[in-house]
Amino acid sequence: MVSTTIFLYPSDSDTVWLLLNNRFTFVKYQNALTIHHMKSILILISLGAISLLGSSCKDTTETSAAAKEINEGKELVMKSIEAHGGKDQWYANGQLQFRWRYNMTDRGPDAVVDTTQTVDTTTLAVMHEVTDSPIKFGLNNGEAWISPKGADFGRPPRFWALTPYYFLGIPFIFNDEGANFELLTEPMEFEGKDYTQVKVTYDPDSGDAPDDYYVLLIDPETFVTRGAYYTNTNKLLGRKSVGPPKFMTLDNLQDVSGVKLASGHRTMKMIDGKITNQMRYTEVTNVKFLPKGTVDLNIPAPNLIIK
Repeated sequence: MVSTTIFLYPSDSDTVWLLLNNRFTFVKYQNALTIHHMKSILILISLGAISLLGSSCKDTTETSAAAKEINEGKELVMKSIEAHGGKDQWYANGQLQFRWRYNMTDRGPDAVVDTTQTVDTTTLAVMHEVTDSPIKFGLNNGEAWISPKGADFGRPPRFWALTPYYFLGIPFIFNDEGANFELLTEPMEFEGKDYTQVKVTYDPDSGDAPDDYYVLLIDPETFVTRGAYYTNTNKLLGRKSVGPPKFMTLDNLQDVSGVKLASGHRTMKMIDGKITNQMRYTEVTNVKFLPKGTVDLNIPAPNLIIK
């Protein structure tokens, strides 16, 4: 930013003193006509600097307001993490194991995905065991695998590997360096109560679906997260376009080794930005933490790695 102050002493002087960015300098002219013209130019420069200062201050104010919303959004999510038990407890507990039975009732009674999974909450290495099946699959250090070799899980294993964890792990999963937070101005009503909304987006180089977003509904009094609506842009699903967001609840919170996790979810349709009818539900059972290293989450063999 350029700061300019003009001193014209004496009035018939051929010297113009300037205070430019808090430093004095002067310009000497040859005749009165030049002095007159240059003084006019300098006055215009000064007025321009004042205008620039005003514009810059306005931009700074707008930027500060946006930064404040972002900071408030992140602060609220961090408060929600604390309300659910705190990130230190979350990471200290070891491996998270649970059964997640996802009932896609909108697709018929047989559209069910049912696995027991074990996740390392620090490295995000994960292994699934498909219920009533010899199939296992997982993700470790960015590489997906499935066993037996060539097995058909019915869903892209790479996509599904961390999907249940990302829902059960709300709000802890948003303690992410690639996450960006925005506090939305309008509350969202759900089941007769207004919740504060915080939108979470991701940096372009974050994971397989950086264009995904979540909007958390956080209780303004307890800071507990009631649920989140979200989009799914993962290309592994083969969709030609991104559909409307869905809302997933965190129902019947239970204390598991000092952290509060859902014991079930309901997936609701969203129409015109409003939460409407239930379309799916999830049963979450056998939730527990195991000492780190209890379950081997390494890739069983190199030939099991898949795209």
